[in-house]
Amino acid sequence: MINHLIQPDVVFDARLALYLEATRTLIVADLHWGYAESHRATGNLFPLWGDDTLEATLRALLIDYAPAELVWLGDSLHTARSAPQARARAEAFVRDSPVPVHVIAGNHDALWAAVRPDPLVRGRFIMHHGDRPLDPDLPLLPPEALRVEVIGHHHPAYTFRDGAGTRLKLPCLVQGPRRLIVPAFSPWAAGAAWNSRLVPGETLWAAGPRRLIPVRP
Repeated sequence: MINHLIQPDVVFDARLALYLEATRTLIVADLHWGYAESHRATGNLFPLWGDDTLEATLRALLIDYAPAELVWLGDSLHTARSAPQARARAEAFVRDSPVPVHVIAGNHDALWAAVRPDPLVRGRFIMHHGDRPLDPDLPLLPPEALRVEVIGHHHPAYTFRDGAGTRLKLPCLVQGPRRLIVPAFSPWAAGAAWNSRLVPGETLWAAGPRRLIPVRP
């Protein structure tokens, strides 16, 4: 298990999951169940691959962390309509999970009946998809000076270049004092390069197969 305590009570796992120790909350974002099935439904003959990897990794994380709850941080389905087998599989996972699964609404799966429309609050952490700003009038939010938003949506990645033509892109977590952007959990996600988007006070944690690499501006 490759992970790192990136701030008090917050662990980033190289399998692209975040763990809040105080509340035993395991978080993943942008699973995109049914990505290949959705593309095949529109005539793009993608190989039927990815959902087995999703499920196996989720089950391994549940065993390793024994959390009290699991959060899917939006875009859990690639589409709620054109991948019925994947939707059924995701629903079966939620139903049979040994811990409660909170499915937060994302822009891809907003029509899925399993999603919750409101953010999930755990202490100072506010979990929502991140495709739109928080409603300032929502009740029960921590004071703005304390709150940390935990979002997905952006699929952050970091691109390494050696100057001689080699290019390597790795998914990454964006860690800042007021936000944590969780990388896409989907094995299909290429990621959006975050190299030029770092601001002072933020750190990227690039997730390699054998280590986590901190990158600062």
